[in-house]
Amino acid sequence: MNQLAVRNRQRTFRIASRKYKTMASLALKQLFGLQQYQLSVSFLSAKSMAAINESHLQHQGPTDIITFDYSDSGTLDGELLICPEVAVGYATRYQVTLGHELARYFIHGILHLQGYDDLHPADRKLMKREENRLLQHLSALYPINSLAHG
Repeated sequence: MNQLAVRNRQRTFRIASRKYKTMASLALKQLFGLQQYQLSVSFLSAKSMAAINESHLQHQGPTDIITFDYSDSGTLDGELLICPEVAVGYATRYQVTLGHELARYFIHGILHLQGYDDLHPADRKLMKREENRLLQHLSALYPINSLAHG
């Protein structure tokens, strides 16, 4: 059974939730080749993200994305929490749109759910290379710049 939920739980940035869900579904099927998945994507305010980051990871302040993995028996099952307020800072820094950055976070989260890690420099480099490759393919399949405004 495939289930994908996208929820915008913040009010600072306009997120095109339906488009994001379409993009995510396309990525799950065409880029990752996933046949079975249960996934929730939530866009949170910086305040909410900071609270979760502190309570679950013991890190202070908001972060761009947190991934929770609930997978078992071959079915990708997880939750991606994304903070557009943090994302817009990175989007500005790297001179990309907010939609582009939010698409990157989706790919990043799925890679984590598939076992990639970014704690050590060598692993981070490998993950970033795969993230960039998949983002390039995704941007050819879907207009990722249209996912958000702000």
